Parts: sequence; C-alpha cells; structure tokens
Amino acid sequence: MIKVTRYQGLLLCMLLVLLYQPQALASPKVAIVEAQILIESGEYDEAIRYLEKATVQYPGNDMLLSLYGDALYENKQIVEAEVAFRRALEINPLNALAARRIEVIRSISDASVSEQAQQLEELTLDKLFDLIAMAMAFALGTVMSKYLRKFSDWNFMRRSRKLFLKGDYDDFVDLLEIQLSTNELKPLRRSIHFMQEQMTQDEIMTLLNRYVNTEDNLHTLTRMVRLSYAHGDTPAT
Repeated sequence: MIKVTRYQGLLLCMLLVLLYQPQALASPKVAIVEAQILIESGEYDEAIRYLEKATVQYPGNDMLLSLYGDALYENKQIVEAEVAFRRALEINPLNALAARRIEVIRSISDASVSEQAQQLEELTLDKLFDLIAMAMAFALGTVMSKYLRKFSDWNFMRRSRKLFLKGDYDDFVDLLEIQLSTNELKPLRRSIHFMQEQMTQDEIMTLLNRYVNTEDNLHTLTRMVRLSYAHGDTPAT
C-alpha cells in the first residue's frame, strides 16, 4: 500500500486545483471571433456564457461588451442587453454596434408605450427613415440583407450630406469617424468625395483638424483625403 505524506497530499491538491482552473482566453481578438461565430450560429446561451467570462477577463474591451449585448438582445434579454451596450459606449462612444442597438431598443420601447397614430406625425424625417429601415430588417430578415444594407448606406449618406450642407460640421465629422471605426471604407470614400465637391483641399484639412476627436482618426482621414487628390479623384470643375 502506497503511503502519501502530508506534504505529498498538499502538492497533489495544488496540482489538481491548477489542472481544473478555467483556461484563460488567448486574446481579445480570439474572443471576439469565437463570440461572433457562436452568435451567428444562433447559440445565444453559449455565447452569453462565453462572453460573461471574456468581459471579466478583458473589462476594457468595448467590442466584447457590445457582442455580449448582442447575444443578450438575440436571446430576448432586452434590459440586460441595453446595460451591456451602454457599458460599451462608456468605454468607446463611437462603438457603432452598441449605438445602433440602443437606438433600436429605444425605438421599440417608445413605440410600445404609445399606440396613438398622431405620434407618427411628430416623427422627424430622419427618424421615420430609421424606423422604416428597422421595420424592414425585422420583417424580411437576412433574405433582404443586401438591399437593406444599400438602403442603410443611402440613408447614412443622406443624413451626413444634410449635416454638411447645414454647416453642422461637428456631427458630420462624427459620422465620418463612425464609418472609419466600422471599416465602412467605400461609404467613407464617397463622403470624402462629397467634401471635395464642396470645399478646397485646404478647407477640408482645416475642418478635419478642428472637429476630428482622436489623433489616429485625424491621421487616417487626412491621409485618405491626400490620397484621393493624389489619385486624381478630385471632382470635375
């Protein structure tokens, strides 16, 4: 019979504790990809459990928090989802996924509170287009995703041009930074070409230097403007 000393027993217990410790996630990027796969597969409960762990390990990552909110939202846990989205926006106010989801949640909540038709008359034109886009998304789902995307891009561009022509450059540049943060480069280039139709290069650079929020975004946007002129993308005069 093998005798186990007190020290050997203590070492054995420590070894078992280490072996059964939950494994740390490799990196935030890996966690984001894994979470996206779970959500896209419809495994919302598993995604929620995974992201609860990931957001504890990386509490300052706004994308993990917004994905956590997305999993809760798809799992019909709307109140918890809104909390997660707002935490993501506290870390990164330009988190497009969180901002859009909160807007949808608020729109649904507002619509359910009042059933009077007269409220439709009070909606601004911008909110009406947003409501149409949201209703189409819920009604048609992924079947019409391609056309919904085109409608969303058109609506986004319409709003940004309206802000620019009104002289509301602060909000206009905020929209440019949202396009940049979500890697929507094609619409972003269209926005830059629109600016070129309205201003000179020096005026554009002055506008960006005044209103862009971060140094990284300023560097990227000014570089895109210079490249646009260098490649001959300036509008015809």
